[in-house]
Amino acid sequence: MRQETILIIDDESSIRESLASFLTDEGYRVLKAGDGKTGLYFFFSNRVDVVITDLKMPEKTGIQVMEEISTQSPETPMIVISGYGEKKDIIAALRMGAKDYITKPIEDLDMIHHVIRKVLENKYLVEENQRYRDRLEKSETQYRTITEQIVEGVLTADENEVLTFANPAFYKMLGYPKDSLLNQNIRKLTTPESFEIIKKQTLIRRQGKSSRYEIQMINHSGNPVHTELACSPLFDEKNQYSGAIAVVRDISRQIELRENYRRFMKEQVRQSGDIKIICANCKSVRDDRKGWIPIEEFLDDITFSHGICPACSSKLYPHLNISLTEEDEADF
Repeated sequence: MRQETILIIDDESSIRESLASFLTDEGYRVLKAGDGKTGLYFFFSNRVDVVITDLKMPEKTGIQVMEEISTQSPETPMIVISGYGEKKDIIAALRMGAKDYITKPIEDLDMIHHVIRKVLENKYLVEENQRYRDRLEKSETQYRTITEQIVEGVLTADENEVLTFANPAFYKMLGYPKDSLLNQNIRKLTTPESFEIIKKQTLIRRQGKSSRYEIQMINHSGNPVHTELACSPLFDEKNQYSGAIAVVRDISRQIELRENYRRFMKEQVRQSGDIKIICANCKSVRDDRKGWIPIEEFLDDITFSHGICPACSSKLYPHLNISLTEEDEADF
């Protein structure tokens, strides 16, 4: 673990030395400066974690020191220790980012240590939060680069069904200009029945579950577009539901083919009411009343006689050049 560095800037040697000795015993690396100018030199020459400074000092005042440090390194925590100071100086120090203001004489050094630990913990939290944001921005950049390239529509929406992102494929699918739908509620892009489906699916996603469903979206021309959504929930750093990401496919053609097939099957059923089922092996016929019966029994009320059709006659007897009428065919 890295040793934390404390910079003490104070023109009173007794204060400076007693603080340095105490903080060194507590495990810190301590830098000491007797004036503001030297203090700034030490600060910019080293990696300093916390600055402890007096206000009234030669060369440069504590306010001037804090001003330069806050300008160059605003994340560095600073603690003011001063035996006297006007109200305006105290206010100025706090505005410069002072985390605490401690008056001299210092009667409890443990209190100084407590303040240092508190500001360091806050500093580390801020740094970790920044690292998290940097990682998040990097991940978001990579994610957007990928989604910009894929051919299927991709969108994200917050917990209130407001669009926060959509890739070019989604805009092309609905015929809208790029980025024109951001901050729009999905309700405006769907039929009322479809939005009710979305609300029910959102309840599922709030439980951490993904879902796939079909809805009708409305394109830029006001016409319905049949779509299939594959949705997954999104959660924030506190594990609270923050919205969803969805892959959107235009299934209008599939819906059309599905409806054509249904109509075809209905027509087949209507036209094929007299179809009989025949066993592929024994050729028995399935009769609704008698069950499975031999094909001879099924056809016993039909009398067959032999004849020949005109096409076969022409093939078998081409030399006769016979042209048969319907009456002639009956005689055959």
